[in-house]
Amino acid sequence: MTYPYIIAGTGAAGLSLAFYLAQTSLNKQKILLIDKKLKNQNDRTWCFWQKEISPFEEIIFHKWQKIGFFSRFLEKTFDILPYSYKMIRGIDFYKFTQDFIRKNSHFEFLQAEVYQIEETPEEVILHTSKGEIRAKYVFNGLWQVPQNFERKKGYFYWFQHFKGWFLQTQKIYFQADTMTYMDFRVPQKPHEVRFGYVLPFAENQALVEFTLFSKHLLTETEYLQALKNYTENILGISNYTIQESEFGVIPMFDEPFVQKKPHRIIPIGTLAGAAKASTGFAFDRIQRQTHFLAQNLAQNGKIVLPKEKIKYRWYDSALLNVIERNRLSSEQVFSILFQKHPIKRIFRFLDEESNWWEDIQIMNAMPWKPFLQAIYENWKNRVF
Repeated sequence: MTYPYIIAGTGAAGLSLAFYLAQTSLNKQKILLIDKKLKNQNDRTWCFWQKEISPFEEIIFHKWQKIGFFSRFLEKTFDILPYSYKMIRGIDFYKFTQDFIRKNSHFEFLQAEVYQIEETPEEVILHTSKGEIRAKYVFNGLWQVPQNFERKKGYFYWFQHFKGWFLQTQKIYFQADTMTYMDFRVPQKPHEVRFGYVLPFAENQALVEFTLFSKHLLTETEYLQALKNYTENILGISNYTIQESEFGVIPMFDEPFVQKKPHRIIPIGTLAGAAKASTGFAFDRIQRQTHFLAQNLAQNGKIVLPKEKIKYRWYDSALLNVIERNRLSSEQVFSILFQKHPIKRIFRFLDEESNWWEDIQIMNAMPWKPFLQAIYENWKNRVF
């Protein structure tokens, strides 16, 4: 049997695409979802800000209408209405989407490891631990942290990586309606971004994370030492128990992931550039990407990825250049951003929905010289 479509990988992108396809006329097709993992554990969380009602509103674990920012230059709490900052637990997302897909479509699930995806002029062959499987088209969401890869001149290859603890404390330490978006009180290093991140669920419960944007990962010991220091010495938390822990790595590459028109193997999620190069945020971008794909496929039979907004790639690249070259510290850059602009403008800019006037206002508040140097260097290295 040759499937019309296979979705390789049942993470956020694969399950989201299947979830949206299951709501279209394609829900009667025999579409296969394949992954080596069952996705039955709480292995991660996803966070995003949003004005609208999410398709996953009933599984939102917690939401916040206030965010805190801390640095040497600015300490402030922001009311973000009409936005909400929302959190979904991995296990809730997996169960919700899998249950919906099974009830509302003829899609099939297969637990198997994919060793190789081979494209021919007529079909795609997946070499798996359960044998060869064939499809007309494959949506590939099987991204892994690359060990060795080509780094092209003029581009930046950073990672957002983080270690977090779900804490239960004996005393009251948190405000359940206010999350900490960035806390630069952690020890800083040049050429990278380091900050604390706190998502409180109650006055004595929270997810506390140590987060980095950098070119290289740390050792397990380094993550634990930094997280312990942030928890105990900066937040001042003692007598706590760790209920769960999480670790994650997200690419912040400004080189375009999709460099040619896909034929029979179509990247989705991280492989299709869903993780924003300057922030690492991906979940909401994955929803927009996969919903767009599903609607186009169902309505006109075309496999089309959303068009990239080129200006934002240049903005992201300029920021990465400024920080990597240490033209300005990351603490300075983000402090200026949050000090000079209303939250609505910041979120629109980061969501790639800002207009040119908003872009000019944001850029005009920054020191011009380091960013002009960054833009010129990026252009020179990519053109010549």
